[in-house]
Amino acid sequence: MKKLAVLSAMAAISFQSGSAFAVDLIGHAIAQQSQDVVAQVSGVVESHPFQLGEPIQQGQSLIILEDSDFKLEVRRQQANLELVKADLKIKSSIYTRYKELKAKKSLSQHELDIALADLQAAKARVKLAQIDLEKATDNFTHTQINSEINGYVVKRNVEQGSWVEKGNLLYSVADVNNIIVRLLASEHDLAELSVGQELNLWSDVNPEIKVRANIKRIGINLDQGLMAYPIDIEIPNEDSLIKPGMSLHASTLN
Repeated sequence: MKKLAVLSAMAAISFQSGSAFAVDLIGHAIAQQSQDVVAQVSGVVESHPFQLGEPIQQGQSLIILEDSDFKLEVRRQQANLELVKADLKIKSSIYTRYKELKAKKSLSQHELDIALADLQAAKARVKLAQIDLEKATDNFTHTQINSEINGYVVKRNVEQGSWVEKGNLLYSVADVNNIIVRLLASEHDLAELSVGQELNLWSDVNPEIKVRANIKRIGINLDQGLMAYPIDIEIPNEDSLIKPGMSLHASTLN
């Protein structure tokens, strides 16, 4: 019933005007660029959280987790790497000495094989220790997350002092300087629309302000929930008059 109502509504706003077939469409604004800030490690939030709507600069720190345990883990892995490197040096020296003894026939092949196996095991332990150190360093680096874009906080799921798990969504940041207007078109409207076609756009908030823009993309798959095809238009929004989620109208009429 809902699908029929949406389809009927879209059909009702397409009308015949003289010899020209005019199409009116309804849609909403989407931020062209956004960032979901997800915790890369688990920990306690140390930084003071940003508020919804607060402006964010590219490179600005969004979240800082308590890092003392992560620092200790890095130091522990550094010490472990030095330890296994020292062991490798000893095993390498023993193997070199055993090869000399074997050449003088003062050592059996079996003993030389054991020394070689010990050397190979020591090399493997060094590689594993390097991997563990890289992981510890990477985890420490991820105790702080910076914004990749200029924008505004549009979602917040974090409090100072709270525990966050790896994978938790902490913030969503949206750049509203450029907006995608996603319109919905019925299959009947598609015949009158094409990529590059110019449309008039306006919002319910400021209906007197109209923007002329061109269709950027026309979807080829039907949205089964709305029984409509997506039509995307990209427009500049440096004055931030249009907010993500805002309802917008478009028409092929001048």
